[in-house]
Amino acid sequence: MNNESKNEVRDIKIKPFNLLIFILFFIATFGVVSGVDAKVNETTIYALKELYKNEQNLSDMNLIVEKLKAEIKYESSKLQNIKDKSYLEEVIAMNKEIEELKFYNGFTDVRGPGIMIRLADSKSEDETLDIMDKIVHDVDITILLNDLKSAGAEAIDVNGKRIINISEVVCAGPLLKINGESVPAPFIIRAVGDQEALYNIVNDEGSYAYKLKNTFGMEVVTMMSYNLVIPKFYGNNYEVKYTITKD
Repeated sequence: MNNESKNEVRDIKIKPFNLLIFILFFIATFGVVSGVDAKVNETTIYALKELYKNEQNLSDMNLIVEKLKAEIKYESSKLQNIKDKSYLEEVIAMNKEIEELKFYNGFTDVRGPGIMIRLADSKSEDETLDIMDKIVHDVDITILLNDLKSAGAEAIDVNGKRIINISEVVCAGPLLKINGESVPAPFIIRAVGDQEALYNIVNDEGSYAYKLKNTFGMEVVTMMSYNLVIPKFYGNNYEVKYTITKD
């Protein structure tokens, strides 16, 4: 037998069960044709048919099992996609909440309409005024900031230093220290919000800014702006010492 013939023999694959049925059918057929008593009767023929039928049923069952496996795999894939999508939606929602918290707490750059205030030491020649009354102090800035907040200011900075709930404005000799950094006069206060409300809180008679200007001769200049850009808060190693998260 040459190599080509051997390869052909190797390529022939017959299931053992099918081979058994084939042999039995062959014996039965041969016995009937030749008239030889091969002890093959109707019961044998029926048994062979049942065997063949059972094999077909088994084959069908295998096909059903494979189909069910494919269905399970498909459904598992769909379920995983749903889980991934749900997880992604949760991450997006969390990021949105984080960005909103950053926005409302002063940790993002913002823009909008508002006012600008230029505040500088007094140049009044009134000799009845004490020298300390002619200088802008931290308390003056603090009161002006509170007035602006009460008028609805949504974002405020002083000389480019964003004012948030933990900001500090303190005297440091001839300078002011804001958010831990020294800031010289003149002081430029910018506030985003309702322009008219902010302007009035500064310029109405009886306001604190009106008193600084008209009683102590300090320079208080106010102007409206339709496109103010307020930078985000840059802290200076601020440390929370007493506050903890409530369980």
